[in-house]
Amino acid sequence: MRRNRRIATATTTALTLTLALGAATLTAPAQAATPSAGTLRHTAGELWYKAAAGQTNRLTVSMKIDDRDGGNDVYYLLTFRDRAPITIDRSAADRYECVYPSPTDRTVARCAVHIPVGSDDSDIYDVDLGDGNDTATIAANNHAYAAIYGGKGNDVLVGNGYTVLHGQDGSDRTVGGGGVWGLGARGGAGNDILTGCSVACYGGAGNDSLTGDTDEDGDENTLSGDDGNDILRGRSGDDVLYGGRGHDRLYGDQGNDVLWGNSGNDVLHGGPGNDRLSGGPGTDKVHQN
Repeated sequence: MRRNRRIATATTTALTLTLALGAATLTAPAQAATPSAGTLRHTAGELWYKAAAGQTNRLTVSMKIDDRDGGNDVYYLLTFRDRAPITIDRSAADRYECVYPSPTDRTVARCAVHIPVGSDDSDIYDVDLGDGNDTATIAANNHAYAAIYGGKGNDVLVGNGYTVLHGQDGSDRTVGGGGVWGLGARGGAGNDILTGCSVACYGGAGNDSLTGDTDEDGDENTLSGDDGNDILRGRSGDDVLYGGRGHDRLYGDQGNDVLWGNSGNDVLHGGPGNDRLSGGPGTDKVHQN
């Protein structure tokens, strides 16, 4: 009888374990939540789009101008599109008339930002992508000043208009053209690739590659590699290139350029034009066409 009770007890225990495991298997799919939502909110006097933690973003921002009251009131209509849902905070809904264009699609939101007559349009909106390998694209019709922060991760930031791009941590790629980066672009920590620099680019720490734009107007570019073994190319225009600390390669290309190798064993190529080249401390190689 004792043996039978032990067998019965063991059988009951096995059934209990089987049922428990079965329950766990059945309830596992319920743990798969929908993607976390980014948030549009009014913060510190500006419209902010903040991505959720753990979210991989594919954000695009487009804009059109809305004239109201016979042109006396001007609004920037900004449309945010992402792969994940977007939450409209009450502060953004009240101040910027943020709405969902479609009642069934929460991945697209539109906000109206009032532009006072005579304002300098500074600090219209900001984007914080947070962690993850994210992509943000500012459409070519963007006329609003904006700052895009990639955060942690290997990000791709494409700017047009009057956008400042901040790659921050990670090996980032920033791309621009048509007057982008009027206020500068910064790669941050990591091995970054910055192209289309129309005014100023700063590589930050890491082995970076910086390239000026090829605008036919020949605007001046300022490129600074900062720390690391960097490659800088001025392209057209009268450019100023700073290698920073590290063993850098600087190419002035066309125009009357100024190249500073700074510390390290640098290689400087002036290119066509009346250039000024200075290697700085270290064993440098200087070439002038």
